[in-house]
Amino acid sequence: MKKQYVVAAVVGAASLTAHAQSSVTLYGLIDTNIEFVNHANASGGTLVRETSGGLSNSRFGFRGTEDLGGGYTTFFQLEAGFNSNDGTNTTSGVLFNRTAAVGVSKASLGSLSAGLQYTAMYDILEQYDPMGYSPHYTWFPTTGSSDDISYKARLNNSVKYVGQFGGLKAIADYSFGGTAGSFQSNAAYGAGLQYAIGNLSAALAYDYRNGAVTTAGTWTKSRNWSLSVRDQIGSAILMGGYEHFLENPTKGATVSAALWFGGMRYRFTPAFQLTTAAYYQSNKTSGVSNAIMGVVSGDYALSKRTDVYATVAYAAATHNGNGSFTPVGVTDDTAFWANQTAVTVGIRHRF
Repeated sequence: MKKQYVVAAVVGAASLTAHAQSSVTLYGLIDTNIEFVNHANASGGTLVRETSGGLSNSRFGFRGTEDLGGGYTTFFQLEAGFNSNDGTNTTSGVLFNRTAAVGVSKASLGSLSAGLQYTAMYDILEQYDPMGYSPHYTWFPTTGSSDDISYKARLNNSVKYVGQFGGLKAIADYSFGGTAGSFQSNAAYGAGLQYAIGNLSAALAYDYRNGAVTTAGTWTKSRNWSLSVRDQIGSAILMGGYEHFLENPTKGATVSAALWFGGMRYRFTPAFQLTTAAYYQSNKTSGVSNAIMGVVSGDYALSKRTDVYATVAYAAATHNGNGSFTPVGVTDDTAFWANQTAVTVGIRHRF
């Protein structure tokens, strides 16, 4: 009997140890808001609507880790975006449209992962955008309000490396195009370096994408690079930088554009934070407007998991007045006039 108790105790201890060495977590965020936008049609009418994702896109996901021993850990993440106002997937027909990746890491070496993942440029600039990629409102990852000159937020079929060496962080990614007979077709890659000394940090990021190879053996080439800086002084966090876009199409003229951005987050109390941000896009393409946008956003925490917010933004074309670069959002589906104002009030809950 004693032997049986000993065996049972050993098995039980082994089970507890195995359980302690691996974990799976369900997490998520729901953000719903009411938005007012003027100049939302050709006659200058207003738009009032309920939308998902004011400060953050609504999502849920699973992440897990397992201790492999010797300092090595394997990990995975599956993350799905959804619209909290109607329950639909943000990408039709795709469940885990935000992240689907698995990898191995070691603290002294970094991590290597594969799947659908965020790009190096996204990871870098998210830390330097005053609005933190807030859907209401930022001009990242698009430049201005045009998706045509954006960098990629995520890449399918990608391999990604992340390493932290003291104050230096290095990120690199490569996406396989997956086209038979051509390694270059639809391939993409990027990299980023960030260095921090105390509260001060600076970063450089690069993103490159190929289009599909044509029958003539040519393809479009798109490049983005950015330089950004961030510092915390007391209760204020100051941040800003520059992003440049260059596209070489298979036919037609080269497209060149730039985005200057900057702003501040100031925490008045542990529960209340005010954010100000400004974005200015210059585009050298003939007949295309430059644009500017200013944003003020207040966020109040009701608890550790729930907060309420209000955001006001104004965007305007600096010349031509063609409306194609004036919306306060990240797409041009409501761009009809040379300027636009929007107000958003919402609630966000994390779980």
